[in-house]
Amino acid sequence: MLSQINQLTIKYEQKHGFRPNLLYVNTTQLELLKEQLSEPDIAILTQLIGMDIVIVETSSKPHLSWAQIPWKHSKTA
Repeated sequence: MLSQINQLTIKYEQKHGFRPNLLYVNTTQLELLKEQLSEPDIAILTQLIGMDIVIVETSSKPHLSWAQIPWKHSKTA
């Protein structure tokens, strides 16, 4: 799942000239991503991938987009 998201991000950035900030996944895909990153907390997961996560049950494949929203998860230590 993580490698698929990485590939989608690269393609998105090449096509649009900027990185996406929204990841759309269904709950099964979200659970797989949590497993791969060994992180059950969705807030921390969003920090790790650098995108907000939108859960859409009708989504059969993960997809990305960009929206003009403030990045609320970017906190520095």
